[in-house]
Amino acid sequence: MSGLVLVTGAGRRVGAGIAKRLARDGWTIGLHYNGSRNEAEKVAADIRASGGAATAFAADLSDQNAIDLMGAALVQRGDWVGLVNSAASFTPDDITSFELDSAQTQVRLNLLAPVYLARKLREGIGTRRGFVTNISDQKVLNPNPDFLSYTLAKIGLAHATSALAMALAPNIRVNCIAAGLMLISGDQSAENFARVHKQNLTGVGTRVEDVAEAVAFLARAENITGALIPVDGGQHLIPSARDVMFD
Repeated sequence: MSGLVLVTGAGRRVGAGIAKRLARDGWTIGLHYNGSRNEAEKVAADIRASGGAATAFAADLSDQNAIDLMGAALVQRGDWVGLVNSAASFTPDDITSFELDSAQTQVRLNLLAPVYLARKLREGIGTRRGFVTNISDQKVLNPNPDFLSYTLAKIGLAHATSALAMALAPNIRVNCIAAGLMLISGDQSAENFARVHKQNLTGVGTRVEDVAEAVAFLARAENITGALIPVDGGQHLIPSARDVMFD
């Protein structure tokens, strides 16, 4: 594989796992970070130590000017061909606490920034072939009213995938992964996570490695676009009236 793939939120957690997996396939990795500079530089160093190529890029994804500056630096390189929208903001709210300002922040980070980054890729890719992979949540297929703003934004990202696939055709493919519960989030206790992690059809909890492997597959699957792929052990087929954090 050749060309640079930008992975957002690549300093920690899921983004870091995706970046390392793509590097093993020979992609040059652009590691986006906002507040996790040291972590992103460590991931970049690990990739380079394993024989790969990686560069860290800083940007506040809520700031269009910051995205423009990062996009310009990526385009100037001349090898930017891929984008994995992994960065996410996961702030608890429900219909009682729902407020426009906080909801707009969630939508801006979880939906609008990924779409805008896809536009930046399109502006710089020229005639080369490339891809965008959005990381969403199994909640888009199995909704409940907890984390309401986050859920609405991730539903928007999942359903933006087909529109973007058409808008960016023919040379940029766009797909989406609906990921299952992988890591402890927010105020979730370790006991709760251990209990609910395997509550899916396979009885095997979703790992970061599972999502990273799916991203690697889609990066090289040149005839797949507009797809929404659950990577959750069938968690989306087990309806829940509340987020698993409250089970």
